[in-house]
Amino acid sequence: MMHVGVVGLGKMGSAIALNLLARGYHVSVWNESPEPAGVLVERGATHESSLEALVESVDATIISLWGDEAAREVTLDQIIPAARAAELVIEMSTLSPAMYETLEAAALKRAVDFLAAPVLGSVGAARDGSLAILAGGREPTFNRARSLLNDVGKTVTYTGTVGASGYLKLSYNTIIGVVADTLAQLLALCERAGVDRRLAVETLTSAFGRIASSKTQQLLDRDSEPRFSLDALLKDLLLAREAAQSVHVPAPILECVLPRIQAAASSGLGDRDYIAVAL
Repeated sequence: MMHVGVVGLGKMGSAIALNLLARGYHVSVWNESPEPAGVLVERGATHESSLEALVESVDATIISLWGDEAAREVTLDQIIPAARAAELVIEMSTLSPAMYETLEAAALKRAVDFLAAPVLGSVGAARDGSLAILAGGREPTFNRARSLLNDVGKTVTYTGTVGASGYLKLSYNTIIGVVADTLAQLLALCERAGVDRRLAVETLTSAFGRIASSKTQQLLDRDSEPRFSLDALLKDLLLAREAAQSVHVPAPILECVLPRIQAAASSGLGDRDYIAVAL
């Protein structure tokens, strides 16, 4: 079984390490502060006192840090220089695409096999190995790491370049932010209008997944044949703005979206499906 190092023992890193231990991997761990390593050592992990010792002893290093600055200090300045030729370095931290590219370039100079592999999912998914992983890098490196990645995540997608992994992960998390803020605004609108909260929550949360999944094939095919026209959506968004104003609830999401929908309709897309704005 592969010897894996896990660097960064926050909630996600610790959960990934616990999952690998449960699957029978020999796991070594390192964290800037040693306290989080205690539980993992009790489960069978080896706590290394230095990054260099960890990297020199393992077959693959998985890194889960906070952001670009930590990646520069830890992955770029310490892990990659200590790694052996052909050793796997898998950066699972969410970083900027430019930082992933910087790390890959440094790894290539040392013949180290590098993947950018940001993850989608919660701590619970990390603990039971059901994360979604967006892995980018050289294809032979991805193929070599596939078995390990399959034990960390239930869904493993090869993105091509390391930069693609970064753009996809940040786009995904942008959706999270947009959904959270949109829900906040629309639930406030429904509450002010006297709509039952449970009804509003269940209706709106189910809408996001249903609407997005219903448009997958149209987006792939660049198909704007109307199912629900842009003009019809514009009419309803204008009504929604009036409804929000009538109960004195700010809805900045509408003020953000409406000008773009109006511009698209004015450009001649009004009779096309509303998804034309994304095509």
